[in-house]
Amino acid sequence: MNEITVSRLGCIVLSLFPALWGLFSLLNNTADFAGTARNAVGPLLAMQDTYQTPGLMWRAISADWAYMLGLAVITALETLAGLFATAGVALMIGRLKGSYAAFAKGKAWAMLGALCAITVWGVGFMVVAGDWFMAWQAKKDPLAVQLGALIYLAPNAFALLFLMLQREPR
Repeated sequence: MNEITVSRLGCIVLSLFPALWGLFSLLNNTADFAGTARNAVGPLLAMQDTYQTPGLMWRAISADWAYMLGLAVITALETLAGLFATAGVALMIGRLKGSYAAFAKGKAWAMLGALCAITVWGVGFMVVAGDWFMAWQAKKDPLAVQLGALIYLAPNAFALLFLMLQREPR
């Protein structure tokens, strides 16, 4: 056991965040796609739980197709996060004892997965849902959407930073 091996194991373990969350999200979202879209995404897009401020309600989208499309985009990004990061994990495991250049190819896929996760949970949920659709203004459990997204975002952002900063002598 040496520092390089442990550092590489750190890359693999942290890459499991976007890999597993992305794949589990695919399973969860598709188990009852229409129900999830209608009950989770629909009320958020329609801004149902906000204070209905007239100057903001023009943003609300209540069309049936919108929540289905919204969940499809969410699921696609989560799935890409899972697939890319899983490919990265597999490549890193397969090249654990190989050259840094070979191992780094797996890191690149895992970083791409983490970026997809950050896009959906950071930009999508924290920014778009939180501030554009005013989820932070919810009458019940304000900030629940953004804090929930932060729980997903933080480990993925940490994984991305770790992967980017992990370097070895060439």
